[in-house]
Amino acid sequence: MSMDAQNKKIVGLLWKDGRMKLKDISKKVNLPVTTVFNRLKKMQDTGLVRVRAEVDWKQLGYGLEAFVFLNVDTSSRRVNQEKLAQDLARAPGVLEASVVTGSKDLILRVVSKDMDELSDLVLKKLRDFDGVASTETLVIMKKAEADRSLFMR
Repeated sequence: MSMDAQNKKIVGLLWKDGRMKLKDISKKVNLPVTTVFNRLKKMQDTGLVRVRAEVDWKQLGYGLEAFVFLNVDTSSRRVNQEKLAQDLARAPGVLEASVVTGSKDLILRVVSKDMDELSDLVLKKLRDFDGVASTETLVIMKKAEADRSLFMR
C-alpha cells in the first residue's frame, strides 16, 4: 500500500483521535468521504491500521507500570526466544513482550496494582519460565506522550 501525503494525514488524524468521523477527516485532508472510507478500508485490510481501545491502566486499579528486562539462558539450545516471548506475553500483567538486541534478550511491559504484585509477578511468575536466566525491573515514574502529528508529516 502506498503511503502518499493524504494517507499519512489520515493515519496521523486517526492516531490522535481514533474515533474521528470520516466526515471530519475528509474535511481536514480535502478528499471526499467515500475516498477517505476506501483508503481507510484498504489500510485496515492490509493491516496498516487496526482499531482497538487504548486502556488507562491506572483507572482499572493497576497503579504501577514497569519494563522488565530479561536475559535468556543460552546454554540450552532448547530455549527459543521468540516462543519464550510469546509465552511470557500471555502471563497475567504482561502487556507486551519483545525480543531485542543488545545486552538484554527480551523486554516486557507490565502493569500491576502495587509493588507487592509487581514483585510477585517478577520473582515468582516470570522467573519460573524455562529459559529466564535473570531479570532487571525498571518502574515507570512518569510518562510523556509524543506529538503524534510529527510522524505523519
